[in-house]
Amino acid sequence: MNASAGLRDFGQAAAAVLDRLASDRRLLGRLVAEIEHDPERLEASRVTLLLNRLSLYRANERGFEIRVNMNPRHANQLVPHDHAYNFAVHVLAGGYVHVMRRRTDSWTGEFTSADLVPSVVTVERPGSTYTLGHPMVHQAVMLPGTVSLFLRGPRLKTRSHAATDLLPGRDTWPAPAESGAVPVHSRPASRDEYMAMRSQLVRQGLIG
Repeated sequence: MNASAGLRDFGQAAAAVLDRLASDRRLLGRLVAEIEHDPERLEASRVTLLLNRLSLYRANERGFEIRVNMNPRHANQLVPHDHAYNFAVHVLAGGYVHVMRRRTDSWTGEFTSADLVPSVVTVERPGSTYTLGHPMVHQAVMLPGTVSLFLRGPRLKTRSHAATDLLPGRDTWPAPAESGAVPVHSRPASRDEYMAMRSQLVRQGLIG
């Protein structure tokens, strides 16, 4: 199977899963509520330099995970980046301004903004689903109040990359969960942060 066919098959399967979950808010609410009592999923629910996320389902042996993405940090979302895996997104609320970039170098390893040229710009609204392959560089700027479902596939390379000359400074990283701790670009959500995300989903009418 060639790479494009593999990504197409992944996208079709992922869209079916995400569309089904998006249409069943009772199931979505149950998965969110269960995180409180599942130490593994609570540990995998993160506060990152780009956004906050809840881990709804993990199949570690296969490398799959379904998340809720929310609470974007808008300044940091302007950085072009790729991913270490193929993924699909279904928009529940708000929307994305999605900017694709084409690399003019080798398409592997590190890159800077000088290695990129604009390719395609789309606007993803509630109800839309899109798939992206791991080599593709993009900027996904979430509009205020945006919440989405995110399904990642197995890791296909060692790590992701971002334009090295545009990386956010440490002063934009999330605050530590504990007083006196050193800020990191991604850390587990505290129980209070989890409860705040859950409450936000209820206020937005996305779960009961």
